[in-house]
Amino acid sequence: MKIRTKIILLFSGIITLIITFFAIYASYFTWDSLKTKFFLRLEENARIVGTHTIAGDSYNTKMYYEVKRKYLALLSEGNDYLLRIAKGSTELRFDPNLPMPKSFYSEAITNGKAEYLHNDTAYFAMYFADSLHKDDLLVISSGRDSYGHAEQADLDKTLLSGGLIALALGIVIAFYFADHILTPIATINENVRQINISNLSLRLQNTKSHKHDEIANLINNFNDMLNRLQIAVKSQQNFIGNASHSLRTPLTVIGGEAEIVLQRLKEDKESQYSLEIIAREVDKMVLIVKNLLLLARTGYEGQIERTQIIRIDELLYGVKISANSLYSSTPIHFDFHAIPDDSQELHILANRDLLHVAVSNLVLNACKYGKSAPVVISLTVKNQQVVVTIKDEGIGIPEKELPHIFESFFRGSNTTGIYGNGLGLSLTKNILELHDIEVDVTSKVNEGTLVTLRIAIDTAPQHSG
Repeated sequence: MKIRTKIILLFSGIITLIITFFAIYASYFTWDSLKTKFFLRLEENARIVGTHTIAGDSYNTKMYYEVKRKYLALLSEGNDYLLRIAKGSTELRFDPNLPMPKSFYSEAITNGKAEYLHNDTAYFAMYFADSLHKDDLLVISSGRDSYGHAEQADLDKTLLSGGLIALALGIVIAFYFADHILTPIATINENVRQINISNLSLRLQNTKSHKHDEIANLINNFNDMLNRLQIAVKSQQNFIGNASHSLRTPLTVIGGEAEIVLQRLKEDKESQYSLEIIAREVDKMVLIVKNLLLLARTGYEGQIERTQIIRIDELLYGVKISANSLYSSTPIHFDFHAIPDDSQELHILANRDLLHVAVSNLVLNACKYGKSAPVVISLTVKNQQVVVTIKDEGIGIPEKELPHIFESFFRGSNTTGIYGNGLGLSLTKNILELHDIEVDVTSKVNEGTLVTLRIAIDTAPQHSG
């Protein structure tokens, strides 16, 4: 999940919780306040009824009717119930057929009043000690607070609609702040994507709006890291280039002098044998230095120079010729039966020399470790990709070592006694990555190795190299 989405969801969730909590709080306390006020009206009504009933003129005085009219006007389905209770008793003489439990009547007689709510109908009981009659009086006033319910319903609708509006506004604000916060980071990310090993001189630009905040610190720290990285890479490039050049020159001189001496020493077999060893080892050293220099160039420049449209089958023929000159005892066969009739589907965009080196290294390894068994190179086209496979029946690669075969100077544990410097596959990997070529290697010890290359077909009408 993206950070932008997380911010929006988190902000919206917090707003939803706040709005919901506020709505519940306002609705509950409004309901509680309306209920309390309604019970107060019922209490006042019960007091009026009880007082006038005891006085004996509850149905005669003009004041009673005016007060009753005033309170009953606020009561829906309002009723009054008069119950006589024997003095000193907490029991009713008969069941009034009302929904309240017996504890309600006991509470009213004991405490002087009691409240009960049943199906939106409120009941309030008030107990009167009647000194004018032999029994005391229990007045129960009931009614439905239609006005309060309407007010509550209106409030709930207002809270719901207002909450939805506030939530929508909050989501809009969340989008705004998420965009405001993350846009600089997205800009940084886009700029970082453009920086690679070939243009380490690029730097992230800070905006005026972020001169002293955490984003500015991030930009400054990243630029400082780029400065250190650029210095380190430049030093490494200079070292490898200078070292390779410095080593190659004396090696060339040594090799040349050894050849001259070999031509003069025709009878001294021992000296001739020693000089032949020197010449071979010098050739190996020259190859190592050449590979180091090429490895440095492909690994640090990060881009391909002099690309052109080439036919992959022609490149493979050239690789076969080079490999046969070094491993004449190993047969190399082509399997081209599945290539398309349209030669355009064999066109790829690449640097011919570099790709030749990469594929040659793979084929030479197949010959070197193949125990003189045939090496098969096949070519097919699938899903707008040229698929090249190189299969040998050699010593194979241990499964646990497969992830490391493209590391510099790595050699398999089962290659003891076979010459190698561990640079070829590392160089191959760099070249393939420069060309965006997918490589897959499967192998079984003592059964062989299968290398698969997937190269995008060039579909453009023309390219200039």
